[in-house]
Amino acid sequence: MFVHIGNNIVLEEKDIIGIYNIESMRESEEYKNLIESLKKTNNLVTQANGDARSLIMTKEENGKIVGYETNVSTMSIAKRAEDKKKNDTLLGGFSNGKI
Repeated sequence: MFVHIGNNIVLEEKDIIGIYNIESMRESEEYKNLIESLKKTNNLVTQANGDARSLIMTKEENGKIVGYETNVSTMSIAKRAEDKKKNDTLLGGFSNGKI
């Protein structure tokens, strides 16, 4: 299954390691170190235009860890994943390329 995280980015649910609320951890040293590490390795995708609310961590097939910053809240992302399971829909009714 897939989860839309905003700005036309869709992730496979199986690849998601965690969804984190940036607002609650922004000032921690661990968060700052993580973001710095992701930036240094070009593994941070940010679409939030300075207003990041969520950090989604994924593990790609090659084992690479990638972080996605988005301005969509963690609750909205979780709800989208849950709605997908209930309705078998994605992105306003698209599922497996069909409307």
